Amino acid sequence: MCILEVMVQFKNVTKIYKNSIVGVNNVSFVIDPGEFVFLIGPSGSGKTTIIKMLIRDELPTTGKIFFDDKDITKLPRRKVYRLRREIGVIFQDYKLVPEKTVYENVAFAMEAAGKSNKEIKEAVPYVLDIVGLEHRMDAFPRELSGGEQQRVAIARAIANNPKILIADEPTGNLDPASAWDIVQVLTKINSWGTTVIMSTHGTEIVNSLNKRVIQMHKGEIIRDDSEGQYEMTSAYEKGTLDATEVDTQKKPDFFEEKHKKLKIEISKKIKEAQEEVESDEEKSKSDTSDNTSGENDESNDSDKKPIELKITLGRKGVKIPVKAQSEETNSVDSQEKESNEAKKKNKKITKKSSKDKKVSVKQADLSEKDISDLKISKKLKKLLMNNGYKNVSDLNQIDLNDLAQIEGISKKDIDELNKLLQ
Repeated sequence: MCILEVMVQFKNVTKIYKNSIVGVNNVSFVIDPGEFVFLIGPSGSGKTTIIKMLIRDELPTTGKIFFDDKDITKLPRRKVYRLRREIGVIFQDYKLVPEKTVYENVAFAMEAAGKSNKEIKEAVPYVLDIVGLEHRMDAFPRELSGGEQQRVAIARAIANNPKILIADEPTGNLDPASAWDIVQVLTKINSWGTTVIMSTHGTEIVNSLNKRVIQMHKGEIIRDDSEGQYEMTSAYEKGTLDATEVDTQKKPDFFEEKHKKLKIEISKKIKEAQEEVESDEEKSKSDTSDNTSGENDESNDSDKKPIELKITLGRKGVKIPVKAQSEETNSVDSQEKESNEAKKKNKKITKKSSKDKKVSVKQADLSEKDISDLKISKKLKKLLMNNGYKNVSDLNQIDLNDLAQIEGISKKDIDELNKLLQ
């Protein structure tokens, strides 16, 4: 019969600390060789307790823990160092020796494991190359960024070729870009056959990799998915969590929070722009209804075109197109547009007919003036007044060409009068 090899097994493990504080309660799971497992959950859920028991920093109160088919709960204290040589651990706070260079920090871990100088000289440059720091081997920790220090910690953890690599919140102190670099290094190491267990609050990291997820809450496993997402609210949906606890389960991700704020700000600006457009449309309709048929009713096509609204976010602006009209006003706007086009057409016809006349009189602000007030010759004034034209308004009602029938009024007089009235 073929027995399936198991890398890690927790079997009904319970850990109770002093003052009856429960670290984990009746936890059972199996991790096979070569797996990549995310251990997720809020602070105090039991993640760190599981890691400490796996490296024999803590012993369970009850239950058994197997590593590479060996019950490590029965391992004598004097033999624990052998277990830890087969387990590489990466901590959130790096734990580098500040007085040693990058090369010396990695070499120090190998010396503690009893490696020869020849093995150290061959292995250190190799593992630093894996994490992309072969060019910084002479630098001290204080000269490195947070992401670089964490990569040194990874190189140190894999220097002794462990069977399993445990990463306890390795991206907790890093910016999103550096965090993603660390995850890529861990993924590469896992692809070469090393089992990886990573505890994390990084929602985006978990969701992007689609690896196995073991979710903890109050010391118990509430979810174990082979290709899971973070989905902290799923526990509440299943009835495992109280409604008051859901908001504390998921640390806000940097990108997610930024995107959420951006969406809220954009929605607010769009709403303001739409209200402004609607207000302008109502005002435009009101003005159009008060105008007479002879006034200039040019179409407000610019109001009907999408408005480009610039929202300033940080150093850059985001342009958002906002439609100026809703579907409900489309039919009304269409009728107004047709009406405006018809008025334009009628104005063109009127202008064309007026050009056909040799002389035309335009409306002027002289309607209340007498003929005697016009700056024309006395002879022309006398002829006009003798023929019944006393006010300028009398002239506005006729074609000046008709005056040519009056004896004594010449074509020159008519041109002069028309020019004056224009």
